[in-house]
Amino acid sequence: MIKTNEALMKLACALLAAGMLFTGCLPRDDGKDALVTEAPASGEPTEAPTEEPTEEPTEEPTEEPTEEPTEEPTEEPTEEPTEEPTEEPTEAPTAAPKPTKTPKPTITPTPKPTKAPKPTSTPTPKPTKTPKPANTPTPRPTNTPKPAGWVEPPHRPQSEHSSVPRLTSRSGRYSFYYQDGKQINLFKVDNAAYEQAFYVESSARKYAELINYTADALAGSTKVYSLIIPTNHIVVPDDIMAKLPGAIDMESCIAKEFGMMNSNVKKVQCIHTMMLHRDEYIFFRTDHHWTALGAYYAYRAFCQTKGINHISFGEREEIAMSGFLGSSWSLSGHDTDLLPKETVYAYYPKSGDATMTIYDENGNSHQGKIVSRIASYMCFAGGDNPLTVFRNPSAGNNQVLIIIKESYGNALLPYLVDHYKTIYEIDYRYWKGNVISLAREVGATDLVFANCFPTTNSNAKIGQIAKIVK
Repeated sequence: MIKTNEALMKLACALLAAGMLFTGCLPRDDGKDALVTEAPASGEPTEAPTEEPTEEPTEEPTEEPTEEPTEEPTEEPTEEPTEEPTEEPTEAPTAAPKPTKTPKPTITPTPKPTKAPKPTSTPTPKPTKTPKPANTPTPRPTNTPKPAGWVEPPHRPQSEHSSVPRLTSRSGRYSFYYQDGKQINLFKVDNAAYEQAFYVESSARKYAELINYTADALAGSTKVYSLIIPTNHIVVPDDIMAKLPGAIDMESCIAKEFGMMNSNVKKVQCIHTMMLHRDEYIFFRTDHHWTALGAYYAYRAFCQTKGINHISFGEREEIAMSGFLGSSWSLSGHDTDLLPKETVYAYYPKSGDATMTIYDENGNSHQGKIVSRIASYMCFAGGDNPLTVFRNPSAGNNQVLIIIKESYGNALLPYLVDHYKTIYEIDYRYWKGNVISLAREVGATDLVFANCFPTTNSNAKIGQIAKIVK
């Protein structure tokens, strides 16, 4: 009997479920329809007992649990669904809003990505601290020993060789320096830096034409000299020069330039004299300029061309300033391979009463020292200035010299001042005026173009010289 009742109850439940699926809603006692939503099985026992106890709460629980406790929880709700199914849906709508809360987690992750860019702002100030260590290596050169096998060349004149002496490197290697990933015109061999030289014939011809023009314009009143100053290219070791790409023979190139100049231009062959002494301290290792000794050999060649006697080293007072690191050291990025520091030697004029007046671009003047006690190439003639005037009451003549130069010419002045009553030193890069007019105004007896070899092959620099000549 019980099994028959169970079968009937299961059939009724199946029909009821099919009706609910078909219609989607069941009739309520109040005459309205209610949407049937999912009612979880776990929730049914809590809802039905609220009204079922009035009908048969005591009969069903007492009989069924003892016989089939595993089946009764599922059967009790199926007995009375036809009577009170309308009450279960009344609570179902309260469960309906719950799914609406599911989109909320999708909103919360959105602000999280906004925090990701923040770490990118924190590392930005850190690189600003990296340049600070660049100041620390500067004191290192003081304790660096001299390279093995290196001997400082003599800084005083030596006996002249009968032929050009050969130079050989210790390492047999060279390497160029770079800035911002680009190769610059500076390379090192052992513990010295060198500038590579280039010859541009078309530019050299323009330079020669300017000097020819000046010589023609001042013919009969002022003698014009051309002194082309070689660079440290002439002291590059011969074994390196043999494999250096684009290496030139600077002496033959200067000879070509002189060949473009007229016969009324006096050519000072200083490079030949310097080549015969290239194993001496005629150029700095850490700077692109020549030393006082290198300038002395050029001065001696000038005196020979002019036809006067030069004043020897023995007649001059020498001063030495240690601790020099020059322009090449700076361009190399403070390469410690260029150490040790150098000594700058300088020599006072023999004439102790010679004076020097420096004029700036506005015509303001101040007194300076012909030789300063500073460990720098700037110790010669007060460095680079638009116009510097030297006066020597002890010269014993009334000769006036105008010298047109760049920085290389500075080292010549302490020697030349002994031979002229007045010297007008003009740096063509800064002076505004006309050389030919000045020569006529001051009664110049001599005019010297004393510029380094690269200047004579640079259209830009030649253009600057042309502005003060024509």
